[in-house]
Parts: sequence; structure tokens; C-alpha cells
Amino acid sequence: MLCKTIVAALPALVLVSAGNAFAASPDPTAPLPVTSEVAPGTPSPEQHGFNLFPEHHFQWTASDAKVPQLGVNFGLLQLGLGGFNIAGEVRYRRFWFEYSHGVDLKLNDLGGFSMTSTERSQNLRIVVPYTTGFGVGVTVLDELWLGVEFKTHRYEVNAPGGPVTSYQTYSVGPVIGYKLFVYKGLFANAYARYWPNVASTLDNNEVALRGANGTVEHAAHDFNVFANVSLGYAFDL
Repeated sequence: MLCKTIVAALPALVLVSAGNAFAASPDPTAPLPVTSEVAPGTPSPEQHGFNLFPEHHFQWTASDAKVPQLGVNFGLLQLGLGGFNIAGEVRYRRFWFEYSHGVDLKLNDLGGFSMTSTERSQNLRIVVPYTTGFGVGVTVLDELWLGVEFKTHRYEVNAPGGPVTSYQTYSVGPVIGYKLFVYKGLFANAYARYWPNVASTLDNNEVALRGANGTVEHAAHDFNVFANVSLGYAFDL
């Protein structure tokens, strides 16, 4: 009797199980569930040097500092002349403003290459106690920049065995440079400058220097064209 009851109940159990399985199966016409996944981050479109990436990627467009940037650098040529130079710059978008100050430059060092042939032949001693001034400019291509600088220079000059004569010169001239970021904010700045004298405190820009071998005529020293490399660090404000 029990066996007959079990056999009679099997078809009903099979139908119930089939119905549950059919109800649990996904509807092929129903839309697939949407999962919220975060897409991998992509590099920022900010130009190098302002987001402090550790490598430099050349680009034809001018770098654009959308956040103001402050940089400090030190010239290498000034170290070779026995002195020191420090410069600070503020950059925003493509524009920059710089102030620099050099001290105790001995132009006779490094073989007197920064002196004129006349100054060398006269065996003059030329020291620059300080050179200071500011510049403004704009970035034109990648990290290539152009500007104009306004400078004043103090000189102490004497002929062999003679007294020291001091005077001041003033110069205005163009500058071109390229800034290469080495690692994060660390950069090297290579540039060429033209600093022609536009005025001086000497009469007719000349002075007679007395020395052990007589008197020589000295024209106010003029920096003219020169190149330099500086090392520095920049960071966003």
C-alpha cells in the first residue's frame, strides 16, 4: 500500500520540480544586469613640468602651466668664475617672470674667456661684486622660451699695480632657453643671452686706469652674448 502511494506521488513531484526549475531559469529576452566597474585611470593631459611627471615627452605645442609654478635654479658658469648666482621664477600658463642675482664673479677665471681681447692684453683685473635684474617671457614650443631681461652690473677694475675703479652698467637684451625636466621637479635650463650695455656711470663709457706700467684706457665692460646652464627645482603653488 505504501509503495503504491509513493509511485502515485512521483508524477506530481516531477511536475513541481520542473516548474521551479523553469521559473528560476533566466529570461533570454531580459536585459543583462549592469555591473559598476571603475575604468583604469588614464594619464592626465597636463603638460610635463607642471604635473611633475618623472619623464619629459616632447610636444609641438607650448607647455601650459594651468597652476602657478615656482622654480629656483643656480647657474653653473658663475661657479666656474668663483662666484654664485641664484634665480627664482614664477610661471603661469605660458608666461614667466624671473629675478636673478649673481655675486663675486671674477672674470679673470677660466682663462679670462669672458673678457675682451683688449682687456686681456692690458692684463686688467675685473671683478663683478654683483649683477642683478629681472626678465619676462613666454613659452613658444614645448619647454622652449623667449624673453627680454633688464640687468645692472657692478664692476671693480684695475690695471696691474694700480688703484681699483668702480662703475655701474645697465643692459637690456633678449634671452632664449630650453628647460628639460630630469626627474619630477628637477630640471636643467640651457640658455643663451645677449646683454648689450645701454648706459653706464662712466663718462663716454670709458675710464683711464693708472697702473705700474702707465695709464690704459678701459671701455665699460660689456657682457654681450654668452651661454650658460643652470640646475633647479620647480613645484606647483
